[in-house]
Amino acid sequence: MLSALDSLALEVRSLDRAAAFYEQHLDLSGERRDHEAVYEVGDTTLVLREPSTVPRGGVHVHYAFSTTRSEYNVWRDRLADDFDLVEFDFGSAQSLYFDDPDGHCVEIGTGGSDGDGALTGVFEAVLEVEDLERAAAFYRDLGFAVTDRGGDRERVRLGDPVDLELWEPQLGIADARGAVHADLGFVAKSPTDAANAVADRACRVSNVDSGVRVRDPDGHYLTFTER
Repeated sequence: MLSALDSLALEVRSLDRAAAFYEQHLDLSGERRDHEAVYEVGDTTLVLREPSTVPRGGVHVHYAFSTTRSEYNVWRDRLADDFDLVEFDFGSAQSLYFDDPDGHCVEIGTGGSDGDGALTGVFEAVLEVEDLERAAAFYRDLGFAVTDRGGDRERVRLGDPVDLELWEPQLGIADARGAVHADLGFVAKSPTDAANAVADRACRVSNVDSGVRVRDPDGHYLTFTER
């Protein structure tokens, strides 16, 4: 039903400060719009957004960039000079974690597809939810599949088209938190069909210029578009 993560928006207090962070430390380049800075990372658009409109960008979003194994070591050595990195070995993959100036927990991991750039895409996002089973059922109806469940912490990991973790309020690795009022965009074969699949449980469904926007029961905004 959904084929790719099209966009992820982060709320920032100062656009100049946030843009400088991502451009200087993560080598991103993009463009400025009113109250926004926009960067293309693989197939995903990363948006830094000052409070100015609805949907707002997500607050304290934990999300993950993918990189190649060889570039991972380069990132670790480079970022260690400026950040107190947290590193975690998952066995089949490695990740490092650090915070941006607005409290978003940035992960760089060896997951995701390889590409030409040092950062090849966004392969994971974490959402905070009130009712884990309700949220998991909502996203399963959008085509996501459960791939893992937390042991001592209440969380569900979903896969396809992106790794999406649903957390009840908690702190994760590197004291990361799930996003509040996240703004995510997805590519859908049929935006209308995707919205209809969850319309009976959505807080709101509305047509927008680019497609159809849904607000889930936890206040997260999902916009479905055709690419």
